[in-house]
Amino acid sequence: MNWILAILLSFSLLSNDNVNINTADEETLQVLPGIGPVRASNIVEYRTLFGPFMELSELEYVSGIGPGTVTMLEDLVFIDTSLVTAADTLHWIERVDSLSAVLIVSYLDVGQGDAILVEAVGGETLLFDGGPDAGGPLEPAVVFRLRELEVDTIDILSFSHPHADHVGGLASVMRSFTVLQVLDPGMPFSSWLYEDFLNSVMEEGCDYGFLETGMTFQLSPAVTVCVVYLGSEGADLNINESSALLRITCGNFSTLLTGDMEEESERTCTPEALPVTVLKVPHHGSLTSVFPPYLRRLSPQIAVFSAGRNNSFGHPHPRVIEIYRELGSEILRTDTQGTIVVQTDGEVFSISTLMVGIQFGDNIEDKN
Repeated sequence: MNWILAILLSFSLLSNDNVNINTADEETLQVLPGIGPVRASNIVEYRTLFGPFMELSELEYVSGIGPGTVTMLEDLVFIDTSLVTAADTLHWIERVDSLSAVLIVSYLDVGQGDAILVEAVGGETLLFDGGPDAGGPLEPAVVFRLRELEVDTIDILSFSHPHADHVGGLASVMRSFTVLQVLDPGMPFSSWLYEDFLNSVMEEGCDYGFLETGMTFQLSPAVTVCVVYLGSEGADLNINESSALLRITCGNFSTLLTGDMEEESERTCTPEALPVTVLKVPHHGSLTSVFPPYLRRLSPQIAVFSAGRNNSFGHPHPRVIEIYRELGSEILRTDTQGTIVVQTDGEVFSISTLMVGIQFGDNIEDKN
């Protein structure tokens, strides 16, 4: 009898007008096919935490709802376009051809990996992540790129997480340059590359400490570094999800360095996420890292993809590039443009690219 009443109720609710997925209450939502009380509650909770749905496919990010359910709902629900606002671009700043730089951020071309050099003019230098090692006696790409940029001293060396494509080159950096301080995210992880890096830290005898969520430090009076995220204590997260996130600010300019964060950490970070000028796209442009509400909160003016030429992972994924274009972001890629150098005085910024020397592919030299 109860199921008959439910069907009759569903006809009475759905026969005249489709359901507005952004305003319907739980009672209305739960009689939709494939929804029920639990998923209806999950939909309302999602809206409360992350704001209105911008397109129907976003329902797939709600717990318990998959593509099949969304297909069933296509003719029964709709998105109220009056609630769908354009991406917030008020934080976007002017791009110019030249300026007197206060901050220089270089997203290094190191092949399939990440390495970002942050230089406060007249202040300190931070290297975040070190890309992959080169294998055997070959020099890692990060060392080659730092020499191209005439770096001799790194005041602070840190990394997002201890996977090989982020720490593989760091032991060589320790042994090739003067490094004054190392800040480790402190994740339990066993690998010979990470161990070699830790051994190099002991060999060089530099200061060693740990990143902490909320930690801030100055590279200069004008340049601030903030650790905005460092995993969730006690959470069952993989190493990618525990990636340390650094936000670098200089006046009205900001850049967010994201390591390989994925959907779960993006969900966690969404409520507190701040708009950003330049985003180092998470996880090399993988489909694991495109949680829509998070990207809308960030609304990056520039999206930098760090990946190797012809890499075997298919990074960056074409759909991810499309998503950022839909946000209005300008797309920059180390695999096609080389090292990407962003300079700012805090009010405006400029971009240049360095496609010089060896071009690095999927952790191997690519001379084509």
